[in-house]
Amino acid sequence: MPSTGSALQTLLALVAVLGLILACAWLLRRLQRPHAGAAAHLKLRGQLMVGPRERVVLIEVGDQWIVAGVSSGHVRPLAVLPRADEAAPPAPSAAPPSVPDFRALLARFGKP
Repeated sequence: MPSTGSALQTLLALVAVLGLILACAWLLRRLQRPHAGAAAHLKLRGQLMVGPRERVVLIEVGDQWIVAGVSSGHVRPLAVLPRADEAAPPAPSAAPPSVPDFRALLARFGKP
């Protein structure tokens, strides 16, 4: 059976290793951040998933918007538009279908 001193030494070594792992993770996250100057001219305005690995994105570049199709291996521009005014509200989309009350569903299936 190990003595109290060796158990304490093992515990301190474990805490030191876990601290080192956390410090390395923090450092990697800090180094992988994009620089503000590089991304200042590009802004992702929106995206829409159209498949499991495909989406349509709206990117603002300077005074124009680029609509692009993104898939697993390709990025293809679909349209280039002049930038819209920020004051204009977005077009209303179709209202989502109403969801019936859970109590009403149970009553419809004969559950008390």
